[in-house]
Amino acid sequence: MKIRNYDQSIRQISAVLVTVTTLLFSGASARGATLWDGVYVDVFGGFSGLSSGDVKQAGQTSEGSYDGGFLSGLAVGKELSPAWSLELEWFYRNNGVDSMNGGVFDGVSDGDFASTNLMFNAIYTFRRDDANEGFFNKISPYVGLGLGAMQEVDIDMNVAGIEQEFSDHWVPSSQIILGAIYPINACFSAFAELRYHYSGSPTLDAENGGGRVDADYDGYSALFGLRYSF
Repeated sequence: MKIRNYDQSIRQISAVLVTVTTLLFSGASARGATLWDGVYVDVFGGFSGLSSGDVKQAGQTSEGSYDGGFLSGLAVGKELSPAWSLELEWFYRNNGVDSMNGGVFDGVSDGDFASTNLMFNAIYTFRRDDANEGFFNKISPYVGLGLGAMQEVDIDMNVAGIEQEFSDHWVPSSQIILGAIYPINACFSAFAELRYHYSGSPTLDAENGGGRVDADYDGYSALFGLRYSF
């Protein structure tokens, strides 16, 4: 993992989550509800994949392919109705560099491609009228759309025995979410998701001077998580 100031990023994101949650839900009492009605916290993790893509430097193009990796994160959300909810989430993903073919980085097979992400999601859940009858009837599928940014994206490669690092910050991103959730009891639920995350081809600056790189960054993931509802 090469994302710099990781602990500091965690503290910053935690502060943002708390602040935004308070602002979003501060009007609840005025509407006759408690502050925490409909609020939930998700913790999740699972498989992360990156699509093969171009890594360009100095007018030359390398084709990068990446190993399977992991993704972990958390979210704070608010159910606005039985169907609609909004949430703010943060997650970290990391994938190793499997190979680079052609261009400046031809033959590289050591390194990683990682990012920290801050996303705002809108979720629509398909609730059933007979949700209290039987195991499968309690499973509620949902779809979501997220907009946000990669707080930091970082690719590190060992080139001829020398580690080279390139990074960028606040790269616009979007994602599509398909999932299903199952209530365990009044407070806890389990969920599973498939995601596609799109960030285009950000321009990454060299940390030690030298040329920039343009690197495609499009990810997919399969996640499992646990939700606590207040």
